[in-house]
Amino acid sequence: MEKTSKYKNEKDNKVFQQLFYKYLPYWPLFLTLLVISVGSLFIYLKLNTPVYETTASILIKDETKGQEDSKMEDVLNLFGTKKTVENETQILSSNEILKVVINKLHLYAPVTEELGWNGKIIKSAFLTSPVMIDVPNPDLIQDSKKIYFTVSKDRKNVLIDGKQYPMNEWVESPWGKIRFQKNSFGKPESVIGENRMYFSLIKMDKIINAVTKNLVVTPVSRQSSVINLKIRDEIPERGETILKNIVDAYNTSAIERKNSIAMKTLEFIESRLKNVGSQLDSVESGIQKYRDRSGIVDISEQSRLYLQSIEENDKEINTLNMRMSALNEVENYVQSKSGQGDIVPSTINIEDPTLSQLVNKLSASQSQYESLKKTTAENNPILLSLQEEINKTKPSILENIRNQKKSIASGKSYLDQVNNKYSSMLSTVPKKERELVEVSRQQNIKNDIYKFLLQKREETAYSISSALPDCFLVDQPTTSLFPVSPKKPLLALLAAFAPFILGFLVVSLKDSMNSKVLYRKDIESLTKFPIIGELMFEKLEEPIVTKNAQRSFLQEQFRQIRAALKYQGNPKGNVKRILVTSSIKGEGKSFVSSNLAVSIARSGKKVALLELDLHQPKLREMFEIGNCAGITDYLQGKATEKQIIIPTDVQPNLSLIPAGFLIEDPTELLLNGKLEILLNYLDTVFDVLIIDTAPVLALTDATSISPLVNLVLYIIRHDHTPKTHIEFLDENMEAHNIENVALVFNGVKKRGFGRYSYGYGSGYGYGSKSSYDAYSKKKKVA
Repeated sequence: MEKTSKYKNEKDNKVFQQLFYKYLPYWPLFLTLLVISVGSLFIYLKLNTPVYETTASILIKDETKGQEDSKMEDVLNLFGTKKTVENETQILSSNEILKVVINKLHLYAPVTEELGWNGKIIKSAFLTSPVMIDVPNPDLIQDSKKIYFTVSKDRKNVLIDGKQYPMNEWVESPWGKIRFQKNSFGKPESVIGENRMYFSLIKMDKIINAVTKNLVVTPVSRQSSVINLKIRDEIPERGETILKNIVDAYNTSAIERKNSIAMKTLEFIESRLKNVGSQLDSVESGIQKYRDRSGIVDISEQSRLYLQSIEENDKEINTLNMRMSALNEVENYVQSKSGQGDIVPSTINIEDPTLSQLVNKLSASQSQYESLKKTTAENNPILLSLQEEINKTKPSILENIRNQKKSIASGKSYLDQVNNKYSSMLSTVPKKERELVEVSRQQNIKNDIYKFLLQKREETAYSISSALPDCFLVDQPTTSLFPVSPKKPLLALLAAFAPFILGFLVVSLKDSMNSKVLYRKDIESLTKFPIIGELMFEKLEEPIVTKNAQRSFLQEQFRQIRAALKYQGNPKGNVKRILVTSSIKGEGKSFVSSNLAVSIARSGKKVALLELDLHQPKLREMFEIGNCAGITDYLQGKATEKQIIIPTDVQPNLSLIPAGFLIEDPTELLLNGKLEILLNYLDTVFDVLIIDTAPVLALTDATSISPLVNLVLYIIRHDHTPKTHIEFLDENMEAHNIENVALVFNGVKKRGFGRYSYGYGSGYGYGSKSSYDAYSKKKKVA
């Protein structure tokens, strides 16, 4: 278990190191992106004004959620309609409410100041402007942008384009009739002329949309009647002022509607009082005249008993008649096609609380429907819901009225029977006294009605004078201490990490689009053969880097490859014959074979370097040896073994066996059997044979020679060898029964910035005759 954990940690560390070294060479890219990101953030924060969020909470009287008025409030709020939180949230953010707030705060004519030496930074002058602009009819405003102005030092005049406009007076201007007033929201310490200022005129619908976009009205929860109001504004004081005025405008609108209903009721009561008062005066006058005419001063005890008995009965009949009258008015209101938006009739004589609630509910729904209809589309879900609620409420009201009318008619029928009983008592009274009793009865009836109307008039007057609001501020508007936009901590985090993420993406995308081998792990993931060495890319003046005794990084890498050879071959350590090849041209096989031969020779071993790339030989030029007989001549029987072995000046222990004079098709020579004889002879003379041959994908030379060697050294070049070639390397080697293969990763370039190009050789193939022609010409010259 401990070993497994240790292995896992080592593997994780290796992955981290690979990622680190993969992206580290691109540090200038990451640094440049980081500088750009931080600079962009700085400019963005300078050019964008911070926005703050202001919040407030209000309590709505919602009967469905336990918010009922006390008995005293019921008396003072006779004409208040019941509310629902869902509907009130829409009314609070309705265009009508916002329009009142916009007009009161003059938001249709915002003043802006330009900051900075070039005026590129702009900021609202809601608090710093010495003036604010008033328009008589804001609904008719046409857009006007950037009207620059200055205020005189005595603050009595405003100067625009060389023309003076007096303060606090309506004046004609190119932008219509306007008036400049002292900014009632401004700070007293604001300095005139410190920064350039201009005002704009914005159409009402645009400014309403702008406020609506930044305003959020939501209930705290489904069970709560508390509503949260939030608004975002660059000036915290303006945000707080807007929320306060929204609540005030909402309450004012509700109070005005209640007062309108109350005044309508009061007019009705006053009219009835005048009529009943006139009737009462007429009855009292008639009683006095009858007494004078008949000589009866007072009624008998029997008549008084009759009046006392029938008085209560008459009161009940009057009450029933008034209730019937009120029911008829409500019925006409409900059945009227134009009932929506009309003033609801008085319900002061309706004793049934269910009917009163239904009427109030209908009135509230119709009021909300009419209000929302002005600001929303006809297919709005809330509007359709209200219409459906209205359609359901009306039948319920009419059904209740019909039931109450039946009950009233039944009650009146009973009371009429009682009156008939009392009338039989009156027949025993003398005729003159009987007439006086009848008149006195009418007086009592009118007097009771008059007292009732006086009581209702006082209740209505109390309701008008009380003007109770429909909502109350639970939490006063408060503004966040830090801006909600732009969010500096988040932007700073983004500016810090975005360059690295973008850099990773750029580098990864660049690598993924490159089909060439770039990393050692690419090779290890595509083939089973081991990598015994890596050679860094260097810009060289001469190709043989191992001939001098001086130490260099590239020489050390060749020594590492030399040391790794003792663990290769079949059997292990038997690496007397080494074949050096690659996939395609330009991978540096000749460079590797020549420098590896020199490095081994410097260790004291006798080395023979065979130039068996008979199509494009390069070793003879690298060692500066002229035209001479070589392997092709030996294979044709034109030269002996000793004649083609040429000692080199680079290292005494190193001999070169050149390709010789080139022919048209040298591949066939490799199959005549003499090459094996040559290698056997060389084994008796040299300790190590290094064979430089043609690429395996271009020619079959390497696969023909491979059975004669102990080890195949396969060269892969960074950013040059296609990955697909390595992907099929195992399959190709297995097809030719080549098992002893070791890899060298050549030309590993500095990644990132400061890279250099690298290239070798020209084209390979049967159709290429450039090298053969060049060698033929040199042979003829020789």
